Amino acid sequence: MAERASKKSPLEPDSPRKSIIFVTTADTDLLTADRAMAEISFSGFPQVQAFNPSKLDTPEAQAELLEAVAGAGAVVMRLLGGKRAMPDAFDRVVQLCHSLGVPLVACPGHQEWDEDLIAACSVSVAEVDTVFAYLMRGGVANLRNLFIFLSDSYCGTDFGPEAPAPAPWEGIYHPDVGESFDPEAFTSGRFSPGRPAVGLLFYRAHWMSGNLQAVDALIRRLEELGADVLPIFSFSLKHNPADEYGEDEEAREDGPTRALSMYLAQPDGSPRVHCVINTMGMSMGDLSKEGTTIASGWAVDYLEQLNIPVIQAIMSTGTEEQWRESSLGLGPIDTAMSVALPEFDGRIISVPISFKEESDRHRSGRMTGQLQQYVPRPDRVDLVARLAVKWARLRLKPNHEKKIAI
Repeated sequence: MAERASKKSPLEPDSPRKSIIFVTTADTDLLTADRAMAEISFSGFPQVQAFNPSKLDTPEAQAELLEAVAGAGAVVMRLLGGKRAMPDAFDRVVQLCHSLGVPLVACPGHQEWDEDLIAACSVSVAEVDTVFAYLMRGGVANLRNLFIFLSDSYCGTDFGPEAPAPAPWEGIYHPDVGESFDPEAFTSGRFSPGRPAVGLLFYRAHWMSGNLQAVDALIRRLEELGADVLPIFSFSLKHNPADEYGEDEEAREDGPTRALSMYLAQPDGSPRVHCVINTMGMSMGDLSKEGTTIASGWAVDYLEQLNIPVIQAIMSTGTEEQWRESSLGLGPIDTAMSVALPEFDGRIISVPISFKEESDRHRSGRMTGQLQQYVPRPDRVDLVARLAVKWARLRLKPNHEKKIAI
């Protein structure tokens, strides 16, 4: 069982349950939370009110958040980028929580702790660590138990959460198979000799939240074009989180992640596929901060060793309408994360294959807040799939059949 927090303001048995406020920069967190709340059937369980800082850009939206915080039993914030993620509201939320005695837990969106967030917390270190462990391990089961933990700790209930549980940091997902953690069995059962094989890399958060429409669309189109597909989800392509949590003694901080070394590559180091489509942002290499910007580190050598083309497919953080109306196309965040930085790895930059669209559909009546999910754009999915299959077929073609144009 997770360590039970001391109740700051226990509710009387007949009192209404106060709500839990969940603020996160990750839309996948909100989708996962919605699925988690749908699995909670306890009578009298508190309502969860969810907010994304990107939507707190008006005085009205900020006032709605502050009103919710004022009546909350607990507030949890998970902010990628720290307090800068909500510059107009962070300090006001912290001050309000402290003045009213509302328990506040502020966590970073990644593994590195943030001094501003630590200072904002108003609960014990043990309670902060427990909440952070639930969030970092992620998944429906962990978020379900997170909300039970918060309800028992701060809203006067006694439902009994389970402790934060390890969840796969990487693996294979296919809509016809579900999850697989044995790349040998997956490829031997689904790959055919002589067919082009394409790897597909996407974030673990999409798998855990069920935010898979764009992934499924790309898999289906690649298979329609005659390719075998190896779809791999991963927490990161640069870091091995299993090492930090002591879950894998062989994981190294200065070497390829297991998504690359165990799934994308065979035991002898050769690639299992002829081409890769990568939807994950940033650069795998370490970028120099002085002088000419170049990539260095293990990623440079590893990508050269794989020696296969990597196509960057962009899952835009904006809406399709914004993309259509903008003279620049992609916004600055997408341009940096999915165009400029991936170029340092030598990736072939392609086009946006999906956009974030809002949805008010919730699986549970116990959670409120606007949800966003990635919706594929079929013609862009088709373009990237055809490009990848052509690169894969080129690798299968003997040199004497290839033609070179300059």
